[in-house]
Amino acid sequence: SARICEIGAVRVERLELVDRFESLVNPGVALPGPVERLTGLRTAELRRAPRVERVLPRFLRFADDDLLVAHNASFDQRFLERELVAREGRRLSQPPLCTAALARRLLEGRVRRVGLASLAHFFGVGTTPCHRALPDAEATAEVLLCLIGLAQELGARRLSDLRALAAPRR
Repeated sequence: SARICEIGAVRVERLELVDRFESLVNPGVALPGPVERLTGLRTAELRRAPRVERVLPRFLRFADDDLLVAHNASFDQRFLERELVAREGRRLSQPPLCTAALARRLLEGRVRRVGLASLAHFFGVGTTPCHRALPDAEATAEVLLCLIGLAQELGARRLSDLRALAAPRR
């Protein structure tokens, strides 16, 4: 099973990026070669990093009980909830908002792909995703701000409106 080897997050308030969190995580196993090539992370540097049980509480203090947003959120949610259940016996208080699902709905017929790199290019955001936690979190936040603008044009005013737009169609 895959392991967490890096956590990165940004805090957005009033449509501005106001804080960042970043930490490598020692996964306790060697990284597969394809993951090393994709991310640029090396097993040797991860061996010196703190274990997830030290990083997770710091991340949770950073995130507080705020809404989490991720691109392909179910992937990150699985990792995070597995660790939360194992260490604290609990799940997230609310599921993360998925920017990929939101983009699929808001950009239907306008883009072929809703991968983070494709959306970053489509919107011309300032951060290029690179399969590293913090730059990808920054790019996700920038894409989210663009998606919120499109959602507002459709009348979205609250988080519940964004969740409804990101929900699978029945």
